[in-house]
Amino acid sequence: MDQELDALEQAIEQAEVEKRAFVKENPNGGGDKSERMRLYGKVEGARKALRNYKRANPHLL
Repeated sequence: MDQELDALEQAIEQAEVEKRAFVKENPNGGGDKSERMRLYGKVEGARKALRNYKRANPHLL
């Protein structure tokens, strides 16, 4: 597999782990709202980067 593809998938996994940890520590919408939005944005940004990469490199899939 392509190293960049692996790196993008790893970035998504790492961002989701960080988000899950924050949500677990701050259930029911508690905690710092800006931190929550940053973590959710990080996950979405990583997913978007992977989508764009796959779109630009369909021959690798």
